[in-house]
Amino acid sequence: MERWLSKSRVLLGLCGVLLIAALNRQDPMVYGMFLFLAVVSLLGFVLPWLSLRSMTVRLESAGDMEFMEGTGCNLNILVERKAPWPAFMVAIETEWEWVSHRIVLSQTVPVIRAGRTPDLGRLVQFPCRGHYELIAVRLSSGFPLGLVRAHHTMSRPQIHLRVLPHAQPVRWPLPWDVAEDPLGELTTRRMGQSFELGMLRPYQHGESVGRVSWRASARAGELVIQHFQQSGSVRLRVVVEVPREPSLGDPDSAGEQTIRLAAGVCDAALGNGVQLFVYLEPNAAPLRERAAIHRALAEAVPSGAGLFPAIARVAGETAAGEQVAVVVSGSCPADELVVSLSGLASQGCRVMVCIALGRRAASPDMAQARTLQRALEQAGFATFMEAP
Repeated sequence: MERWLSKSRVLLGLCGVLLIAALNRQDPMVYGMFLFLAVVSLLGFVLPWLSLRSMTVRLESAGDMEFMEGTGCNLNILVERKAPWPAFMVAIETEWEWVSHRIVLSQTVPVIRAGRTPDLGRLVQFPCRGHYELIAVRLSSGFPLGLVRAHHTMSRPQIHLRVLPHAQPVRWPLPWDVAEDPLGELTTRRMGQSFELGMLRPYQHGESVGRVSWRASARAGELVIQHFQQSGSVRLRVVVEVPREPSLGDPDSAGEQTIRLAAGVCDAALGNGVQLFVYLEPNAAPLRERAAIHRALAEAVPSGAGLFPAIARVAGETAAGEQVAVVVSGSCPADELVVSLSGLASQGCRVMVCIALGRRAASPDMAQARTLQRALEQAGFATFMEAP
């Protein structure tokens, strides 16, 4: 019964009753009531449709745009009105798609006047990272009476938007050790044997005679030992577990928090001058620059290979003295991860497993993460767990 008693049907019924009463009684007052109600009903039906006519969407800046998740962004999407009369209380919805997820962002503009171009993107915030595409722009209005709600789907501009993950601040628990670097890329210096002279000092009993600088000894009148500098670099290889369904695209899930934690680990390493190698896919080249890393993390989607082939690849490329960070969610299977990390343990590198938790971690998820942490520590791997 309530489904049939809508506001529009009630007004049409009242108009019909007043019209019949006016024709039967020939009363001017009843005629006036009918005309007033008829005009109000007509305005309530017609004005919402008229207010949405003669509108177009215009894009000021073309190409891909980048923003940070959770922050307000100006998309420069403008609604242009050509009709001479204004439109009131227009609800504007923009629908965005990334992988299998769709996000509908809405806002209400009180007045859109002729010649004015309100910006749709001033209050837009994307709660999760991703590479979004605008697929629909819809307008609706029920002004002034809300009897009907007119809808209008507009031709959409071609917009692709990259939302970067918000890096979680990380304080790296391990010292930044130096590994040998024969190529000399991004090197730091330490004392050792090479062909580049570092310093001279007096000879001490028991040291190798081969390190004596005879020319400097002749000038000094005593035996002098020569110290050389050896090329080395601080290296960190990062393997990231890319979230899968249902965690993919859920901003509060532990899977998406893994991406934010990985971004924080990379920023902490680059801030300390570390030579960085990030592995998101087993067969792709490792990423080394900050901009490329954050863009790849923003667009990362699960592949068929998964995490463990990437760890096996890192085990084959890692040298002694390097550090490896494996960033996983608390739901990662402990037994498979321990078996996969055993290949790294024999390489002489230091392994740190970073465990991410969701923003609203339920007690079962927390218990699973604690179980994973205990299993890794019992296997001899260092861990740290970062809550958002």
